[in-house]
Amino acid sequence: MKHFLILCLSLHLLCPAFALASPPPDPALHVHDITMAAPDIIAVEIHDSAFLSGEIVELDRPRPEAVGTWVFHENRWGLVIGPQRRHLRMSDVPPDRFLERAAFDRPDAYRIDGDNRVVAVYRKSMPRSSGLYRGDGGTTQTGASFRHMLYLKLDRALETGPHRIAWPQETFPATDFAFDPLTTRALAIRATQIGHRSHDLGKAAYLALWLPGGPDHGAVNFRTYGIEAFSVVDASGREVFSAPIRLRSGPADPEPANGLPSPLVDYADGTPQPVEDFQPGEPPRITAPGHGLRDGTRVLLERMGGEQDASGLLATVAEADADTFALVDLDGPIPQTAAAGATFTSTHRSNRAGTFVFELDYSDWVPAASGEYRLHIDGLGVSDTFTVSDDRWMALARNGFAGLYNHRSGIPLDGRFGFTRPAAFRPGPDMAIAESKLPLSWTSNWPGGFISFEQGPKPDWVTGRTVPDDYWGGYMDAGDWDRRIQHLVISDAFIDLFERLPPEKRTVSAGIPKSGEVLPHPAYRDADSLPDLLHEAIWNVDFYRRLQMPDGSIRGGIESSEHPMPGSTSFLEHLPVYAYAPDHIATYRYAASAARLARVLRDAGQPALADLFRASALHAWDAAERATADPDAFYADAIAAATKAGAFNDVPWEERKAALQDSAGDFRVAAAASLFRLEGEASHAEIVEEAWRGGWDLYLHKGDAAWDYHQSANADPAIRTAIGETILRESELLLSAQSSLAYPSMKHPYAPAGWGQGGPPDFGQTQLLFRAYQLNGNPAIIRLMEQTMHGLHGANQLGLSFTTGIGVRGIEHPLHEDHRSMGIPVPPGITIYGWAPQSASAYGWVFGPEWSPLAEVGPERIVATRRIEPHRFTLPFFEYLVEHPAVIIQQEYTVDQAIGPVTFIALFLDSLQ
Repeated sequence: MKHFLILCLSLHLLCPAFALASPPPDPALHVHDITMAAPDIIAVEIHDSAFLSGEIVELDRPRPEAVGTWVFHENRWGLVIGPQRRHLRMSDVPPDRFLERAAFDRPDAYRIDGDNRVVAVYRKSMPRSSGLYRGDGGTTQTGASFRHMLYLKLDRALETGPHRIAWPQETFPATDFAFDPLTTRALAIRATQIGHRSHDLGKAAYLALWLPGGPDHGAVNFRTYGIEAFSVVDASGREVFSAPIRLRSGPADPEPANGLPSPLVDYADGTPQPVEDFQPGEPPRITAPGHGLRDGTRVLLERMGGEQDASGLLATVAEADADTFALVDLDGPIPQTAAAGATFTSTHRSNRAGTFVFELDYSDWVPAASGEYRLHIDGLGVSDTFTVSDDRWMALARNGFAGLYNHRSGIPLDGRFGFTRPAAFRPGPDMAIAESKLPLSWTSNWPGGFISFEQGPKPDWVTGRTVPDDYWGGYMDAGDWDRRIQHLVISDAFIDLFERLPPEKRTVSAGIPKSGEVLPHPAYRDADSLPDLLHEAIWNVDFYRRLQMPDGSIRGGIESSEHPMPGSTSFLEHLPVYAYAPDHIATYRYAASAARLARVLRDAGQPALADLFRASALHAWDAAERATADPDAFYADAIAAATKAGAFNDVPWEERKAALQDSAGDFRVAAAASLFRLEGEASHAEIVEEAWRGGWDLYLHKGDAAWDYHQSANADPAIRTAIGETILRESELLLSAQSSLAYPSMKHPYAPAGWGQGGPPDFGQTQLLFRAYQLNGNPAIIRLMEQTMHGLHGANQLGLSFTTGIGVRGIEHPLHEDHRSMGIPVPPGITIYGWAPQSASAYGWVFGPEWSPLAEVGPERIVATRRIEPHRFTLPFFEYLVEHPAVIIQQEYTVDQAIGPVTFIALFLDSLQ
């Protein structure tokens, strides 16, 4: 028996605001931090005991049980994993002590310096630690332990000096701490955890506090404390800059560019009341004696569909009498019956912050020296320490390179970025990858796809052949392990950036392997002199080059038959794996990237590699053109398989074909533009010019097409001018939206606040601003980019870094399956999606009955320790981040939507003189 990895957990304080007198007596349930929230509010962070992670054990012989079965091994439970069933993922140990929440909610249960000074307690309980274990009957379950933020409102402002807190029920020994406004962290000062360069343009932090269950719906106006100014202090506490604070947004200020259905959001307010009876109709009507509602009140309906219905339905009260009311202006369909346990709650409207947001702008401060600094507010405290030095943006960029490296498929990861993992998805005796007839663009993994990706390895779809041994490489998409041609956007952006970098920045090392160390083609042996940024681009593009068929067409990637089984790892994948069939969309997509790489390799003095990718790009172009001319012939095998499977029963092939041709047309223009920039052929230019004159936007690959044409030597001057004007006009739309937002963000004002739109900007907005800056040098662009990065890394309403490896308080449990299954800390470089509205994350298997990880329905003795409090629909948008990997829309990410853009922006900002 061999133990792969054993996790040794230790809990520690990364940046304590007060020096605790002694370590917590119980390291499981403990006081983690004490800070100041307001001059008269102490903030206490308490952690439930955490999950103790299991490890992967290799056995001497295969287990007879099926993969996914829990077995008892050496006095512990383990989950059978791996294609040979020779590994067990040992169970995590669930927490055994939880905070007695009700006891800690009582103001009279605390003593400050021996006196009953606490007049109110406001508490927010959110998940912090999660794990995997055997449930009743052998099922696999996941749970959570919680982080509790308790805000202790005092009878007056806390005096400077030593203090002691005595806890409810003597749960902990009395804790000594000292309040010093020049050293005590003020939780409400939300500052960068990246730091700054001296001449950065976007030096700003925020002062914001929302009190769960507090007066005025939790909004705190720091003006009422007489706070008007802030200062920057150095490591010795000496003031080096001061400025007034500015109210950026109040809770009732609309945000028209928030990506939500309305500029203001309806939040639950008060105690849910039971629905006694429900009559469907026009309008539907609810019976609830003594409801106390008035006409025009907005209400939130919950559990209308039963205990696994975690959604909320908003409606307006009409025709109210003492016992009943009608519902109008519903924001979605309502069931015909109301399940037992259905409730309604009145709501109030606020913006995404739900509180007053003050801006602390210190952009005018140009530090005379590098070092450690903090923001200070008299009577309140200081921010987290931040560093001023010239390497701040490069440090963030290198962390991003770590994230990309840690998602490389097909090679062992050697720990250079803190994460070691065997090679995964390397075709061979232990990993058979089937050839499928199913094209990527036909599947649910592509916009408009009409066949589930799970069909790819099914008998009707496979060819009976396996793929060549060199079908490895690329990036794993995210927490799961598929590789898809959408990831080429990362390489395209890096190539664009490389051409913009000053010579001294092109040669900066990122610490990644050279192409000759990891890629098989002999031409890479002489390419070690290339900059790391190009090696990173090559790593990704070369994978798809090896997926090129003899006729020039390109497979869209490699996929497993399902999402990963909890507890399994990429290097022990047991599910069927397949390569997508070629399609002309993927082929055009690749042709654009290969031509772009060929151009920059030619200019970098690598003629052999340039010719390799130029020939591949032209071969792909020819194949895609043939497919466009005769899609029936190109897709003959796929059409036959789809027909047999009934995929055209509802929508015939002719309609599907028209949609595919329309989508492929946009990628055709992008490929033509890239080839025109490489080759200068008039035939390619004509395709782009016709598209532009017919109406063209700048979204993702369409923006690439416009930019490639704009940068081509032989572009039509009038079209070049029009493209430049469009780029600048679109960038101004993004910049102008910032004035109405509680916090600045590069999110497009028309983009919905859903998948990939919570925190990190997508490459569409990133490239738009990058290109606009090259055209006009507008400093507002740089300021917004810097502020967006700071907002992702500490300068947000949670004071949290959304990227692993950056900051003093970061996310700990993103949906990265390998580290979770291996029982080790999360690797650096992962930026999660972040915020998403409650309506988009209302998963019944997460916020459901007692067996769900964050249960809301069931016996109170169980639900009381697993429930988010206050209720999900009470939390303002910027307070609602659920740190549990099951909340996929927030805790997932992709290499192309999150890690890539953050790395790109950091590199770009570092390059500015």
